[in-house]
Amino acid sequence: MDSFNALWPPQIPLAGWGRFPVSAAHLLPVHAPGDALRTLAGRDGKQVLGRGAGRAYGDSALNRGNLVLDYTPSDRFLAFDEKTGVLHAEAGVTLEQVIEHFVPRGWFLPATPGTKFPTLGGSVACGVHGKSKLSLGHFIVRLHMLLADRSRVTCSPREKADLFWATIGGMGLTGLIESVEIKLLPIETSQLIYEGVKARDLEHIFQLYEESDDVPMTVAWIDCLAQGRRLGRSIMMQGAFAKKSDLLTAAQRRNPLQLRRTPQVTVPIEFPAWSLNPLSVAAFNTVFYHKHPKTTRTLVDIDTFFYPLDKVLKWNRIYGKPGMAQYQFLIPPKYGFEGIKTVLEAIARSGRASFLAVLKKFGPSPQKAPLSFPTPGYFIALDFPVASGGILSEMEKWDKLVLKFGGRLYLAKDSRMRARTFAAMYPRLKQWQAVKAKYDPNQVFCSDQARRLGLLPGAGRRRK
Repeated sequence: MDSFNALWPPQIPLAGWGRFPVSAAHLLPVHAPGDALRTLAGRDGKQVLGRGAGRAYGDSALNRGNLVLDYTPSDRFLAFDEKTGVLHAEAGVTLEQVIEHFVPRGWFLPATPGTKFPTLGGSVACGVHGKSKLSLGHFIVRLHMLLADRSRVTCSPREKADLFWATIGGMGLTGLIESVEIKLLPIETSQLIYEGVKARDLEHIFQLYEESDDVPMTVAWIDCLAQGRRLGRSIMMQGAFAKKSDLLTAAQRRNPLQLRRTPQVTVPIEFPAWSLNPLSVAAFNTVFYHKHPKTTRTLVDIDTFFYPLDKVLKWNRIYGKPGMAQYQFLIPPKYGFEGIKTVLEAIARSGRASFLAVLKKFGPSPQKAPLSFPTPGYFIALDFPVASGGILSEMEKWDKLVLKFGGRLYLAKDSRMRARTFAAMYPRLKQWQAVKAKYDPNQVFCSDQARRLGLLPGAGRRRK
């Protein structure tokens, strides 16, 4: 035991994509399945957490003073069925790797977040979603996991279904995801038919969403600082993969699945904390809204439609050294317009400036995962500099409004929610905790977020 522990590297500071908060832990790479098994065998009472590319924003991939297993070296494709489109890949494979290898073969991700840099394992644990109507969890066929008792199991909607659904959106707390089987989406081309429509206010953008239920992928940029009659002014962005017959040039038709290489730039320095302020963001929002045509229709490549921010590497530096906190909340359909309007008005009145703000409508199919964020309804995601004085306290006020309308916050973006608030937003928490207790009775798997939110079984009686 001591000889194994002597191999632990010194603790290093870790953070998520928001770079807030920061927490030190022992980071151990997982190159092969045996590495994780040995860590569990020799953990000597320390708690363990798997980590992918670190793209969750807050503290869900942090484990202060304990062990964090880095799965990014486990990035091999294991099998692919050309007939069914089912890919079996190790947890450390990134979405970018899937795109690079399988788009030229006529396959794409069935659901994807706004960045292609997360790992498959991390995407499952966070229950990621994107512009499509359904979240990634709807397309997971099987999960291959290493449990706290060091047994290896396979789970699916039909085998160990309780573990399967508790793991999707379970923030890595039910066990270590070693590999994932996922059903990919067949495509004819690597181009999308993009339609952009300018919405004058919140009522207009809701009307556009009601009229676009048959559009495969939608998202809207929204001006979170606009008030009064301009509240909620937006640009709806709709897309569908083009057919070969939709391609415009002979060169495109000769190689319809060719991936376009998008030039990237890197933010070289930390921006000053004052650079993102209501005046600068309001100016950007006004220019961005007015330069967009009232309507537009064109062909765009995958990076332009799905991953515009990936063109700017380390863009999180624009929020300054203190980092950023995202506020992503969902309001169910019954109170969709009223709830979004009420919270958006509160945010606009606060004068808090979000450089990035999106509005999305989730489809009608709820997921069986107890901690899954994507359920039918509307959500808004906004990023705020932590250096903006009092922003965390301001968010607590917004929490009360979200709760009033039966809404919830997204765990993968959360860095400051209170345990009591979380329990009220996720009424199936006890169901998830029962599965956690069944497969991890000694609470081997934990994170800073789990401690903060009282996620572990029994923690709710101790945390407020």
